[in-house]
Amino acid sequence: MKVVFHHIERHLQEFIEKNTTRILGSQDAEVKLVADLVQAMKEQIIVDSEGNITAPNIFSLNVPSEFVADVRSNQSLLNDLAANLMEAGEQAGIRFEVRVTINVFPDENLTEGEFSVRALRMDSSLFETQTAEIDLEAEPHLTIPPKAFLIVGGSKIFTLERDVINFGRKLDNHLVIDDPRVSRTHGQLRAVKGRYMLFDLDSSGGTYVNGVRITQTNLQPGDVISLAGVPIVYGQDVVRSIDETLEYKPPESTNGSTTATVKIDETDSDTIGENQFS
Repeated sequence: MKVVFHHIERHLQEFIEKNTTRILGSQDAEVKLVADLVQAMKEQIIVDSEGNITAPNIFSLNVPSEFVADVRSNQSLLNDLAANLMEAGEQAGIRFEVRVTINVFPDENLTEGEFSVRALRMDSSLFETQTAEIDLEAEPHLTIPPKAFLIVGGSKIFTLERDVINFGRKLDNHLVIDDPRVSRTHGQLRAVKGRYMLFDLDSSGGTYVNGVRITQTNLQPGDVISLAGVPIVYGQDVVRSIDETLEYKPPESTNGSTTATVKIDETDSDTIGENQFS
């Protein structure tokens, strides 16, 4: 196993050395970034009874709040780094449930020159889907984007499995965000023809997407959402074949309504979804 991770780290270091554009400002910092990515992956590795190795697929790069915009301006390089990590892992026989992503989040506890990396696991079994040919125009009720999720605060994953999702501080929201900056009824996600639209519901602190205040907008994978300063990243696993899409099947619910609560100051990483709460 040690040889496997050494191969992955060497592959990523070669990628870093070939690029003149710096993600974190210096090559030394990026050498450490690579080492931290591999270490975070090692800590979340799962080996089943048959010896199959499954790695985490979502990484959060936490940087001082004042440097978030600068680091996010290099998101294309982070995407390339994530693709190289996945390629090297697969070459070494490691399995990833979904496409690897690296997302940037602010951390008020970090100072200039510091950063941290954490790994989160998105298990494909969280999504009750099956391969099927779907014509969204012919079947307009099948509008929910497949394998969509939110990364909240850099530490929690919330799976999106409804056509309408309300979020805010109030306990009757589908996604309850326990942060005083967030309004009681802050906003809404609505699935329209296979894409999620984000609506601000006249919140006091505003809703921003990629730094721009919005009242409503279509979301794209990788979009960075800010709810009055609370960072959220919208993600969606890419369907690799253009000939297949994924059919949504609603999760079974015991009481007809489900919610999930996120406390932004939690230090543990976990995966949450509407089908896990009642």
